[in-house]
Order: sequence, then structure tokens, then C-alpha cells
Amino acid sequence: MSALKKQFFWYMAGVTSFVIPMGIQTILFPWLVAVQLQESADRLGIAQMSTQLPGLFLILFGGLLADRFDQRKILIGFHVIAAIPAAGLALLMYLDLLSYWVLIGYALMMGTVGAFIQPARDGMLNRVAGDQLQRTVTVTMGLTFGAQIFGFAAASFADSIGAIPLLMLHSLIVFSGALISLKLKPAPPQPQDVNAGSRLNQIKSGLKVVIRSPRMGPALVMMMAMSTFYGGSFVVLNPIIVRDVYHGSASDISMSFAAFMIGTVFITILLVSLGGVKKQGRALMLAIFIGGIFLLIAATGLPFYGYLATLFFWGMCGGVAMSMGRTLMQESAPPEYRARVMSVFSLGSVGGMPMGALLMGYCAASIGGLMTLCVAVLGIWLVLALLWWKSDLAKLEPLPLNQHEPLLAK
Repeated sequence: MSALKKQFFWYMAGVTSFVIPMGIQTILFPWLVAVQLQESADRLGIAQMSTQLPGLFLILFGGLLADRFDQRKILIGFHVIAAIPAAGLALLMYLDLLSYWVLIGYALMMGTVGAFIQPARDGMLNRVAGDQLQRTVTVTMGLTFGAQIFGFAAASFADSIGAIPLLMLHSLIVFSGALISLKLKPAPPQPQDVNAGSRLNQIKSGLKVVIRSPRMGPALVMMMAMSTFYGGSFVVLNPIIVRDVYHGSASDISMSFAAFMIGTVFITILLVSLGGVKKQGRALMLAIFIGGIFLLIAATGLPFYGYLATLFFWGMCGGVAMSMGRTLMQESAPPEYRARVMSVFSLGSVGGMPMGALLMGYCAASIGGLMTLCVAVLGIWLVLALLWWKSDLAKLEPLPLNQHEPLLAK
């Protein structure tokens, strides 16, 4: 096995060590809020917002840190830190001290850690991709969602074994990521402009590179809309619909999330086998539009397995959209700005989710989960129509190897 392939293997193993626990958290956290504590839809929306809220304030600093320091050391350190919140929550549950505000504190801590792990991981991707960037991005996306399915499967046993063993498993797997990251080569920062200025100015320069880009700017807007309307639906409406419409348990919530992820993994395998997509921007936009159609079908109140089928097809569309969006950003970013550009992308991908979770939660409390799906689709279709009309996103194609956009901002 070549040195590059070994690094790719350890990189992917590191990704898995973080996303499996995130899969456990995706099911276990709303189950603790909605089922164990029997909180309302709007309170669940606030709780889910808390998991994403730190990213709004910290992920750009995480991107700057990853551009300025060894990304391998960042991953090692923050994987160790990430093991603490789940172990602490397990201890509090053992002491019978679980409360809504304890869960809010846990969510804020995990959101903070993720704001530093994700940019470092994204910044390293080009180092292990070689000349197969779109394929590597797609495989990474597929592995990310595929590994989460294992987390979902583990969390589905929450009804029978309780949350404490699952939280300890969560903590152990995250900690293993620090050991895996030791296998990666040092990832020192790219040479930087000596006149880059203060940290705040360096963050601003990364934002300007993305916003002024005719490729990255529209893609960022599309991903922000996706995180607001589709992301909010995913983390809030889905567990509420399963609980209130289908009277489901933790295993049913797990099945609903897994249906989405299986669809994403399926389309990832198909994309890799087909060798990628040429019209990346068009694929991104069409996937988001078609995904909305499946959500509207889900809103008609299908039987539970029909609902799962719509989530499967929605997951396929989501896999295309996320893969194309991430590829556009990775290949367009100047090397010295890459981690900052990807942190801006991550901010766009999850930055709308806190507001979306809050909005979807309050809408669901007022008009029900199924009707709120229609609100989500209407919102994202309006943004989609505006970008189709005002930008060239639908015309974008891959850049030649080792070429990025001209640097339009300092």
C-alpha cells in the first residue's frame, strides 16, 4: 500500500471515529428530550439549536486555527476533549441528575468541539485526495453517512438498555479518534502572507474569498438555505413526526434517520461508480428541488413505511447536494485559505440549522409536523428560484486539476 493510500485509510478511520458517535447523538439526544423528558416541539427545537449554535460563533475561528497550526495536532487534542461531555452526561444520568438544562449544556459543549474538529478535518482532505478530489469528497461523504448508520443502530437500543451504556460507547469511540490521528503525518500550515493582519482580519479575508467568488458564493447561499429549511426539518420535524404521527419509539426514530442515511450512501456509491458529475452546480440545484418533492409527499400522511421510503429518496437527493457543494468549495479554494474556506462552508452548511430548528419547532407546535414540512419546502424553493435566476450556479463545471479560482480578495 502506497504512503498516500495509508494516509487516506487513516484519514477515513478518523472520520469514522467522530461520525459514529455523532450518529448515536443524533438519535439519543432528541430521544432524551422528546421521549425521556417529554418536552414539547418548541423546546426540542431550542435543544437541537443548541447543538449547532457554537458553530455560528466558533467555526470560523476553527478554520483560522486549522490554517495556522498543524491540523493533525488539532484533531488529536480536540478528540480527547470531545470524549468528556458524553462521559459526563452518563455520570449525571447515573446520579439521576438528568434535566433539560443539563442536556442544553451537553449540546453546547459538543457543538463547540465540532467547530474545531470539522475545519481541521476538511483542511486535510486535499492532502490525501491526490488527483481524485471529487471522488474523495464523495467517498468521504458516503462514509460519513454510512458510519452514522452504525451510530443510529446502536442508539436504537436506548429503549431496552438505556442511555448510559450508549453515552460511554460514544465517549470511547470519540477518544479512539485521537489515537487514530497519531497515524496521520504532520499537517503544517501553508505559507501565509506576512501582512495578513490580525486574526479577525484573517477571518474576514477568508469570508471575502468565498463571498466574492462567482463559484463559491452562490453555492454557500444554497447550502445555507438547505441547512435552514432541510436541516431544521431533519433534526426537529422528523423525531416529532415519528413521535406524534406514528407514535414511535427510539427504534422508530432510529429507522427514520437511517432511511435518510441509507439513501445518501446508496447515491454516493452510484456517484463513485459513475465517475462523478460534470454539471456540479446544476446537480446541486436539481437535487434540492427533487428532495422538496419527496418531502411534500411525506407531508400527505403516508403509512410509516411509506414515510421511510420518502426519507430514503430525500437522502439520495441530499447526498448529491452535499457532495456537489463540498466539491465546489474544495476545488475552488486557494490552498492558503482552504481551511478557512471550508470553515465558511461548514458555517453555511450548519449555520442555518439553529434558526431552522427553532423555526421548525415553533411551526410544528402551531400547525403540526407534517404541515411544517410544506413550509420548509416553500422556503428552500424560493431561494432556489432566486439563485437559478440571478447566478451562474447551474452552469458550473469542475476546474482542471490543481487549479483554483483567482484570488479576488486579500
